[in-house]
Amino acid sequence: MVQKAMGTTLSCLHNEETVLIGALRSVSEIRAEAEAVDVTPLDAKEGFRTYAQGVKTLGEVTLEGFHDKAQPGQEKLRSLFDSGDEALFCVTFPDATALSFRAFVKSYAFSNVEVEGVVHFTAVLRLCGPVEVA
Repeated sequence: MVQKAMGTTLSCLHNEETVLIGALRSVSEIRAEAEAVDVTPLDAKEGFRTYAQGVKTLGEVTLEGFHDKAQPGQEKLRSLFDSGDEALFCVTFPDATALSFRAFVKSYAFSNVEVEGVVHFTAVLRLCGPVEVA
């Protein structure tokens, strides 16, 4: 069955306090990737390189949302950027599938301001380990 994205949430657990990151518009893909280590022997008879899986990385997740001073989760993102602390983040889809991961806030920015525009923010989370799916 197709899973609609509306209703997806992002929460943050830091210092035993969980806050919802409210007014989100999008959460980028969460993608695992591994280095390809060349293990081609000098006597490779077929003439093709061979590879083995190397070190894994999960990269970054970009958040986009509407700025709302009253949202404690947005304030938490800014304070995590200032401190450099890692926190536990959890993306929960409407079917209750949850993706949990540790990350630090690599960047936080306010949008360009334009006539008839809305003020929004972007934040980039740098993942620091595996993603757990529950």
